[in-house]
Amino acid sequence: MTPSHDSAAARPAARGSIVAWTVLGLAVVLYFFRFSANTDGLVAITMPVGECLMQGERLVTCVTGFPYPPLFALLMVPLTFLPMWARYLAWYAVMVGATYGCFRICEMLTVRAFRVAREDLVWLRLFAIALSLKFVMSVFENQAYDVLVFFFILVGVYGLSENKTFLGASGMAVAVALKATPVLMLLYALWLRKWKVFALGVGLCAVLSLLPDVFFTPKDPGSGFLRTWIADVAFGGVTGTSPEAYYPLVKEVNFFNHSLKSFLYGVLDGRLSADFAAHKRMVLYLVYLVYGLAALAVLLLSARVEGALLWGASVVVISMLMLSPMSSKSHFVVLLLPHMAIVAYLLKHREVWAAAVPLLIASFVLNSLTSRLFMGRELSIQMLKLGSITIATLLLLAVVVVIVFRGRKNPQPVPA
Repeated sequence: MTPSHDSAAARPAARGSIVAWTVLGLAVVLYFFRFSANTDGLVAITMPVGECLMQGERLVTCVTGFPYPPLFALLMVPLTFLPMWARYLAWYAVMVGATYGCFRICEMLTVRAFRVAREDLVWLRLFAIALSLKFVMSVFENQAYDVLVFFFILVGVYGLSENKTFLGASGMAVAVALKATPVLMLLYALWLRKWKVFALGVGLCAVLSLLPDVFFTPKDPGSGFLRTWIADVAFGGVTGTSPEAYYPLVKEVNFFNHSLKSFLYGVLDGRLSADFAAHKRMVLYLVYLVYGLAALAVLLLSARVEGALLWGASVVVISMLMLSPMSSKSHFVVLLLPHMAIVAYLLKHREVWAAAVPLLIASFVLNSLTSRLFMGRELSIQMLKLGSITIATLLLLAVVVVIVFRGRKNPQPVPA
């Protein structure tokens, strides 16, 4: 019995897959040595916050500038009992697993939403990786936990797509408890009239956020860990009243910050009269209002477009970056979702290429080709000061807008 043509063709593909996985596995193993050699990342600088929590210390004074919710400190407690090499290894394993999980969930969501053909999968993966690689590598370079937060956001989005209330609510709840900005995703569930997801998510988030105060007692009995964080960071970051100890939040212009706040202040700095400069925050709030109304309009218009849930989620993750008081490069790993959704849509709809592809290329150039590898350190820093990443992210949002408006010409039925 002779082998079929399909089985014969499958052998090279299988061998290619084995080779690809082998190369990827080897790269992951080898990169650990560079990862563990970084003494300026999260492992060495931020992880001691677990010891601070156990001792009841105020987290921001124990770990300078620590802006994260107290649940993050609670997650670091088990690592405090490990030697330093084991901390690096454990955290590296978490990051690798979360990164792979993010990629797989994004791929699954986009393949289902846009019915991507098997033969197009390789192009979907290649373009999505190329567009997002800079920010994925930034997560590993900084040993940041943003990819873990992104994983739970995607778990929540997957739960919404499958109408799984507990999965959607729990994913979003963990993400919000670890980092405040994913609260926009909970509000998106409310926008979709997923009442149970929203209510359960709020309840689970409250329980998770209170756990540090349940297990540990602060030395100052008048200020719990969660209460202090809400006053100093959640409220203070929005109103500009955070104490000086939270220097990433209070500094108005910082080329490591790529949010709308830093970009706007960078544009206005030195260009306003003394009287008008005193009202810069009111200008910021006005920009926030305009941006928020525009984002809501896109959400409304995308309701009957193919892949509506992914376009809505893409607008939300982009808004998390733009509206946050502080968005560093590692935070932008969440752009993997809009990148993959856009690539999947463009693979099927060439009629949108003329309007969407130039914007996507411009976003890629400003995001990825302005790195030190291509431009050198000085020129790269100058581009960051000019807001290259912020502009590139807004251009990505413009691509979503183009797709939504073009897609409305062929509306899709809204799922039950």
